[in-house]
Amino acid sequence: MEVPMDVAGGKSSCPDVSTLVQSLQQALALEAKFQPKLQLPSTASNTGESGEITCAMRDGAAHVLRCLKVWYDLPSAVLLDALNMMDRFMSRMKARPKHLSCIAISSFHLAACQWVVKSNNEVSPLQVVPEPQDLVTISQCKCTAGDINRMEKIVEAKLACLPQEEPVTTLTFLNLYHSLLSTTLPAALQPDLLILSCKLETICCDANYAAFPSSLLAFALLFVEMKCHQPAIEVIIRDVLLELQRLVQVKDDKLKECIRMVTSVMAPYDGYAQSNPSHRQRLTWKLSRRTLKQLRPTEKLVNVLPTIEENRQFGQVQKRSRRSRLTPHKMRPVSPGAVLSSLPLPFPTKEDLTSFFDNFVAASPYSFRFLYGLEEESPSTA
Repeated sequence: MEVPMDVAGGKSSCPDVSTLVQSLQQALALEAKFQPKLQLPSTASNTGESGEITCAMRDGAAHVLRCLKVWYDLPSAVLLDALNMMDRFMSRMKARPKHLSCIAISSFHLAACQWVVKSNNEVSPLQVVPEPQDLVTISQCKCTAGDINRMEKIVEAKLACLPQEEPVTTLTFLNLYHSLLSTTLPAALQPDLLILSCKLETICCDANYAAFPSSLLAFALLFVEMKCHQPAIEVIIRDVLLELQRLVQVKDDKLKECIRMVTSVMAPYDGYAQSNPSHRQRLTWKLSRRTLKQLRPTEKLVNVLPTIEENRQFGQVQKRSRRSRLTPHKMRPVSPGAVLSSLPLPFPTKEDLTSFFDNFVAASPYSFRFLYGLEEESPSTA
């Protein structure tokens, strides 16, 4: 089934209204086949790996897949197809919590493979499928690349996935609704499909979305997005949405219930900067031995250097700290070069050098006063 897609799916087309209505009717006929029926408990009855998968566990796995989607810069269709396959598999099979990460990653890899095959058949740049080992490393799931490949075959067999069959998800109806609105409303009143796709990702990461049909969920999101307009414009949009509601055959009570669910899911993201995220993935840094050798443990570094006094007299030597090899009562002998290097700027005058040689180098058998221009070198005698 050809579905017009835009930014979220990677394809753009502008068919006429009759073609869009025909595509919408085909999607409604296939909606029940691809509709997940999750019945996950809100709390775990048994603790440990032998318990049941809860809604919170499922939502955590969904947010990990969303991070992978952002990491590989994939379209929203890949994430929503992966979530649809994961939820349909868990609707038919009873899985344990220890298998949840493997099911999620295998569904994501399967959805990415289907999207790459579809994209390479069209006129678009060549796309590359993410490697299973890379997905395991980035997501830090406790499985191997072989486990991902084996679970992927199990998911394909249980869901009867066909290579050329495109799943009908909420994004499918959202693209159809947006295309129908583009034929009626002016461009200034049309909602942004990219923003709608990002909000749909957030809603589908919540397990409560599976309680509503995909056509109803997409219409509720579109209704919430377009209701915040001026009263004069709201009349035009309301007439268009009512006609679309009649076409999809959505009941008012079901629509109100779905709108409440969409609003409750999106409410924490309105004040996201003032609140903590509900799901946070606990990642662990994995470093090689070569990297560990080059790292410096900054928390163990202590300042043990002695303090340098600003007003220190010329020639005075400061005592070492107790951490040094010398005892506090011993002092290192000072050479003339060390004293000269500690002289303050500007460079000492000729009188300072004369006083220095008279005090420190008077007992030396070798005279170096001529090197500083204090006296002429005496001719050597044969």
